Amino acid sequence: MKLKNLLISSFVASGLLLTGCSEESNMKTDEIITKVLAADQEIKEYYAEAEMKMYENDELVENSIIEESRSEDGKIKIVVKDKETNEELSFSVNDGETITFFNTSENMAMVTEDVGTLDVQNQSMREQVTTLIENLKESHEYEYVGEEKVNDFNTHHIKLKPKEKNTLYGEIELWIDQKTWFPVKSIGNSGKVRSENVYTVIDTAPKFTDDTFAIALPDDVEIVDLEEKFQESQGTIEEAEEKLGTAFLVLNEENLTVDKVEIYEFDGEINRTEIAITYKNEEGLPIVNLSVFPTPEEYPIEESNLKIRGQNAEVMKEINAYTWDEDGLRYTLIVEDIDSTITEEDILGMTENMDYSS
Repeated sequence: MKLKNLLISSFVASGLLLTGCSEESNMKTDEIITKVLAADQEIKEYYAEAEMKMYENDELVENSIIEESRSEDGKIKIVVKDKETNEELSFSVNDGETITFFNTSENMAMVTEDVGTLDVQNQSMREQVTTLIENLKESHEYEYVGEEKVNDFNTHHIKLKPKEKNTLYGEIELWIDQKTWFPVKSIGNSGKVRSENVYTVIDTAPKFTDDTFAIALPDDVEIVDLEEKFQESQGTIEEAEEKLGTAFLVLNEENLTVDKVEIYEFDGEINRTEIAITYKNEEGLPIVNLSVFPTPEEYPIEESNLKIRGQNAEVMKEINAYTWDEDGLRYTLIVEDIDSTITEEDILGMTENMDYSS
């Protein structure tokens, strides 16, 4: 899926109307959340260290140390290290002119001068949590648990509980530092995956040097220009069908036309071909995105009351995405414009009118 579909982010500093288990708890939670979001804009410079754990089916699959450096003039460096070996796994650097993301296992560096292109890679765990807080205010209920100690931080403990089943994010727990309003600990659940993130160091008055945001790449590293790579990925419906190896469903709406077709061939753990088609409306604005790839057997769609084209379907309201499997392919239809008036009924109508690419 395209990078811009990986993150839908907006900022609201105050006035959140969140639902808690009691009026007093709700008011307390609203106040804390407002301060967290405000601090996200106010604190421009800091150095922090955190431990990240990822579990799949309750088995620890990743344990990393994250080191974050952020300067007041917008420079960013995020280093990920293996917890056991202290070996550097990856880093991303925004030096004010270019963004470089380096993955040691692939010995490849992606470089771009478009600062917005790699926002996902330059997001700290703190920013990811504050993004979640904003995005989940409609789909989750917020409950204040109480005050707790986490490492050396005095925190407020908050739970975010989904209002419905089959949401992108399950129950999330946050521990907010009472001094800096950093989310110093978070536990999140999404299907079979659980993540646990804990800050151990937060320095809001760091002493950075000229070398802090310097980029040091191995001599034999493969350097990829990200903009060129994305240009190479663009093709036609016919080319997408050839790469996918089969015909696939496409939208057939009079008021929508194809804006662009992107073809991604992933290797490694994902190892699949994925098609992403963006459709624009009569005003020329991108309005919906359709992604298509072979159905991943390890992640089946469960029995659901929502049916698309007679198939069980999932809806992720946080990103307005509808997913179903048909004839060996997984389809996801995402409304690109988060302020769009497109309803679920509209989406279901679009899917019923779909035709095969050939």
